Amino acid sequence: MTEDSVEPGIGEGPAKALSVSLPEGTVRALRDRAGNRGVSALVAAAIEEHLRNQATRENLAEFEKEHGPFTAEERQAAADVWSAAEGRESRWREAG
Repeated sequence: MTEDSVEPGIGEGPAKALSVSLPEGTVRALRDRAGNRGVSALVAAAIEEHLRNQATRENLAEFEKEHGPFTAEERQAAADVWSAAEGRESRWREAG
């Protein structure tokens, strides 16, 4: 990459082939749910979600290290926002 270019973030950039080994039962369940052509998209989405969750945990830990632990009220407010977001997502999925 040149000095002016920016490396792609999670979920960005051209697709690259990667070989992974998974248990047979996991592969069967994955193909049953995604079909052979949807496997890459489903695996990419799962890995991207995992990486974003990991980054969020690291960022929260860094914030708490710098500013002290979150209060019970802050944790409850975050839980309320998360619950509302999950409710919206479940309605979206049900609408199909």
